[in-house]
Amino acid sequence: MRRFFGMIGRCLEDRGGNIALMAAVALPVVLFGAGVAIDTTNIVLQKNRLQAAVDSGALAAASGLANKHMTVDEARETAHDYVVMAMRNTSSSAIEVGTPAAAEALVKQAAADKLLVDNTSVTIEPKTLQTGAKGYDISVKSNLPIDLNAMTRLVSSNGISLSATGKSEGVSDTKNALSMVLVLDRSGSMAWKTDTKDTSTNGCYIYEEAYWPYAKWSTPCYVSKIATLKKAVNSLLTQLKTADPTSIYVRTSAISYNDAQDAAGVLAWGTAGTGTYVNTLLAEGGTDSSDAFTSAYRDLSGNTETKAHAQKTGATPTKYIVFMTDGENNFYQNRTGDSQATRSDAATKFYCDKARDDGIKVFTVAFKAPKRGQDLLQGCATDPTYYFQAEKSEDLVAAFKTIGDKASNLMVRLTQ
Repeated sequence: MRRFFGMIGRCLEDRGGNIALMAAVALPVVLFGAGVAIDTTNIVLQKNRLQAAVDSGALAAASGLANKHMTVDEARETAHDYVVMAMRNTSSSAIEVGTPAAAEALVKQAAADKLLVDNTSVTIEPKTLQTGAKGYDISVKSNLPIDLNAMTRLVSSNGISLSATGKSEGVSDTKNALSMVLVLDRSGSMAWKTDTKDTSTNGCYIYEEAYWPYAKWSTPCYVSKIATLKKAVNSLLTQLKTADPTSIYVRTSAISYNDAQDAAGVLAWGTAGTGTYVNTLLAEGGTDSSDAFTSAYRDLSGNTETKAHAQKTGATPTKYIVFMTDGENNFYQNRTGDSQATRSDAATKFYCDKARDDGIKVFTVAFKAPKRGQDLLQGCATDPTYYFQAEKSEDLVAAFKTIGDKASNLMVRLTQ
């Protein structure tokens, strides 16, 4: 008996196996901790990818609906496509095409895509805003199952499911609120003929530089520059009217000039008054744009337009000046009676710069203008994309159409 208890005592006193015993106990804990760290990193990465995917899907659907080139069903399908493409695993692209590994990767990718589509819901709800505009609320929600790695599964065999929601809003039946002043040249050279034939008559009296200021009979008849300007402006006004048929978002006016500023139009809701003003323009006299541009700047630079829109719709307007000439400044009358055309350029450019500083966007259109006129308009434009050089009648109409497109862009914004 003594021998037996002696053996037990010696075993208890022997510490040779302690390290192995502690390692056996600690190893699962260490492996689990490492597994959790790896899974945590992967979960954060996949969560960010999934959020970006549903956001892009929601924005794509909103953009398609707002620009009216998608139906609701097409927008819903587009949102699904964007989510799948954003989450698609690109590592298989390194596998050689045509190999068994590539075929297996394609099968796995197709299964993953289908799982993601099945776990993604797209909700599109039409609505009417307080201003009467038609809009859509788009919500894209997706769930993504994540498998845990082998080390984590030593303790927990269950995976987890990530969830993300992206929301956006599209507004389709309204444009940005805007106030626009047209600064238009009606100097004598605007009476000259263009290269466009007037097919409404067999012949007419025309003006051109070689015979100015006398008219001559011409067969065929040609359209004058002033007539082309009226057509271009009316095209722009029609665009704005179509965008704002109830005249609650758009305010317009016009100011014409030759060697002096004419009586200015008054900024008012809609386009009717501006159309009437432009259609009565007659081409005569010299050219001095300084006072007319200055008046346009002053009409827009204060808080009057901002308050008018705030009271009407609560919208904050974008302010525009559309500045057009077919020539160059050749008249400037200062207080002492001196004439110096360069002063007119400088005075015009001064208020162009002030408009830019105040956030007023300036479109400029040079219609068959000489170089000094082109240089002034290029310097006045908000940036090079806001400057147009028209050499033909159709170029002028196209320029004003582009201005209309830019001024009435649709709104799409991410709301979450």
